[in-house]
Amino acid sequence: MKHDLREKITKSPLCRSAAILAGGKASRMGQDKQTLKRDGKLVVHQLIEQLEPYFEEIIVVTKTAGLYQGQNVVLTQDKLPSRGPMSGIHAALSVANSPYVYITACDMPQFDPRLFDLLLSELDTCHPCSGLAVERELKGRDGKTRLRPEIFHALYAHSLIPHLKKQILSQRSKVEVFMREMGFHFLDEKKVRQVLPDWSVFNNINTPEEACAAGIDLPGATSHSF
Repeated sequence: MKHDLREKITKSPLCRSAAILAGGKASRMGQDKQTLKRDGKLVVHQLIEQLEPYFEEIIVVTKTAGLYQGQNVVLTQDKLPSRGPMSGIHAALSVANSPYVYITACDMPQFDPRLFDLLLSELDTCHPCSGLAVERELKGRDGKTRLRPEIFHALYAHSLIPHLKKQILSQRSKVEVFMREMGFHFLDEKKVRQVLPDWSVFNNINTPEEACAAGIDLPGATSHSF
């Protein structure tokens, strides 16, 4: 079944590039997330291995090129002033050789081809478009339910480059707002949960506690109780 899904996905011409954003400040983690290891191997290298069977090109947006020696990846850096993920997305699209790019991050260690297949199937119905992402329901402090786009594990169109540049230079960095302004197509959470009921692919690692829960090797972790 896994082989059949891989064959189906790799036949799509619209999204042949994936990008990993690896330029976050990691202030809550206390160390560069790119250096996190699981079972003695860099987590970001494990993520690259997960992506390789499904993409012709894997881009890493990073200032630490030395961590990727021997990896079959395209390395780039922010080309505009750093405005968080938006600058990283712009950098990735600027070097990608694909109409759409699958964007994820180094602190999201899971890739699920079933989600990618779902995104590609939806893309077939809405292409050409600005992008495609999953939208989930979240309850705010006021008790009201709102819809929030997931900015990672999403597809971004190459045509967004000039719009991203304009946003970054005007110091507008909210990717969720940008998605709506650009008319992204959104997948309903209920539809996605039929494929990914536990939603774990969207988990990211921001703190030592979350790292330990994900099986990440942390220096001195055995001396702490989380």
